[in-house]
Amino acid sequence: MEAQNNEVGRPSLLNDEQFVLKIKELVLQGQTEAEMQEILEIPKGTWDYWKWKNYEGFQDKLIMYKHERILTKAEANVEVLLASEDERVVADMTKFALERLNKKTYSSRVENTGADGVALVTTINIVKPNENSDIRTNN
Repeated sequence: MEAQNNEVGRPSLLNDEQFVLKIKELVLQGQTEAEMQEILEIPKGTWDYWKWKNYEGFQDKLIMYKHERILTKAEANVEVLLASEDERVVADMTKFALERLNKKTYSSRVENTGADGVALVTTINIVKPNENSDIRTNN
């Protein structure tokens, strides 16, 4: 007896690594979704379905690529601002860079955590009124 093939339709383009890399490249270049659909010849309905269903992680990948593009631009801006003529801008950007990129040494944030991010125990004392006392007179 022959094994039945239950697969229907053509294979998804999203399984093609080169195709996904092309999408990443276009996102990093700042192309709009409409432009990418046209360049890659993807019907709008297909694109929208992939996003809506997060098909093959499509929506997650788009967000990740957009974040990568934003971070790249922000890092370039930090470099430019650190080379600024304005000493206040340089001081602010130096503080920002040190606090964010070397938190262990330069962070100024105080948290309720101990070593390695382990939460510290906070004790809360609950005072119960005496059974014979009137709470209105104690307050």
